Amino acid sequence: MPSLARRLITQFGWRDAYAAFGCGVLLVSVPIVATFLKERPENMGLSPDGATQVRSAAPGDYSDQGLSWHEARRSRTFWLMVSAFSLAGATVHAGVIHMSAMLTDRGLSVQAAAMAVSLIGVALLVGRLGAGYLMDRFFAPYVAVCFFGGVAIGFVLLLASRTVEGTLVGAFLIGLGFGAEGDIVAYMTSRYFGLRSFGEIAGYTYAAFVLAGGLGPLLMGAGFDSTGSYTLPLVVFLIAVVVAVVLMTRLGPYRYGVRFSDESRRLQSEPPPAA
Repeated sequence: MPSLARRLITQFGWRDAYAAFGCGVLLVSVPIVATFLKERPENMGLSPDGATQVRSAAPGDYSDQGLSWHEARRSRTFWLMVSAFSLAGATVHAGVIHMSAMLTDRGLSVQAAAMAVSLIGVALLVGRLGAGYLMDRFFAPYVAVCFFGGVAIGFVLLLASRTVEGTLVGAFLIGLGFGAEGDIVAYMTSRYFGLRSFGEIAGYTYAAFVLAGGLGPLLMGAGFDSTGSYTLPLVVFLIAVVVAVVLMTRLGPYRYGVRFSDESRRLQSEPPPAA
């Protein structure tokens, strides 16, 4: 996408490039969502977590489980999650947005900086798919710790590495975290607060994540303007993402969803009832 954007900007100008990407979002995603996205598993003859036999008394039972927004916002877990996602979001957005400037400021060529930005795009896709795959199989906070820890290692490499290869590895690790975060926010919201008010709770959580993501690049730029170097901002954001890792370890076990998964496995292992 960065390479395509650069070509469009060069040939048509940045306004037309923005319009082209906006039209692409409408023409690609809207028909796909309208055609394939279903509101409930029951609409496809399924129950939650993939069970092929629906035996619950009422289709809405699963979605009624969970906390309301007013209950969620009074819980310690909600604020731990918001704090962790905000710190991690500010860190990865600051690293991604300033990546090209950081690398050229350290003397790397424009070509190397462009390669790092493109590598972030590849890592974003890998992180998004990888996070979803891993959270279906492992405890989500541990998955988050791995991705956020990778971001921390990426910042260390940006601070300490003097080679192009080390810098590219750092950029890739930051891109992995950048791609994984959005999926982790939604998944953990469902597991800790249920589906009763999932949309509202996830909306507030993701809003905090996005606002922090917008603030992070601003603080990174302000730090560079104040000190004339990216070193101090990198150290500050490294500390921030380490704190996010620590907060993730304090969430405790899931509150919702696990028993549905166990029930689904049981149903799938049983033979269908006799006609």
